[in-house]
Amino acid sequence: MPSQRTTRAATQARSQILDELKEDHKRVKKAYRQFQKLDPQEDRDEVEALVQQVLDELSVHATLEEELLYPAARQALSDEDLIDEAEVEHESMHTLIDQLRGMSCDDEKYCARFTVLCEYVTHHVKEEESEMFPKLEHARMDWESLASEMTERRAELTGEPADAEDGSEQTPPPTARSAGSAGSSRARA
Repeated sequence: MPSQRTTRAATQARSQILDELKEDHKRVKKAYRQFQKLDPQEDRDEVEALVQQVLDELSVHATLEEELLYPAARQALSDEDLIDEAEVEHESMHTLIDQLRGMSCDDEKYCARFTVLCEYVTHHVKEEESEMFPKLEHARMDWESLASEMTERRAELTGEPADAEDGSEQTPPPTARSAGSAGSSRARA
């Protein structure tokens, strides 16, 4: 029965990875909906805090995908174009994130730039969840090791303790401090 147990553990690890990434996607989409309801002049502090939160979360999420998921997916999937496109989309996303980090709500195109970032991310998420993730669900990968590495790396980037191994705890949103960590790790990658 060891192979059945291994399969069950691998299935749980795969579900943990994909579910956590989908939760990241949901948080960004929710934050974007909140942003759209705010007035940048009247709700300046709230807008800037929300934008900073999204930038931090996207930086952590992108680092996890770029350092761990995409390399594993590249080895497991025959569709290299899918991974190439995701990586190029991340490059564009990082450009917008870097631009927004150097701006404030007072800057003329701050809100426009954030809107473009969120729309771009929404497109990227749609492709990941409808194309890449379904292919990964059938891919033969070392899901358990990948889940462990991603949990450890997320904790490292956010400064938060790693989740319980069973994945029952949610990872809290990253702090502002994590943004520098994620950005610097991207530069090293």
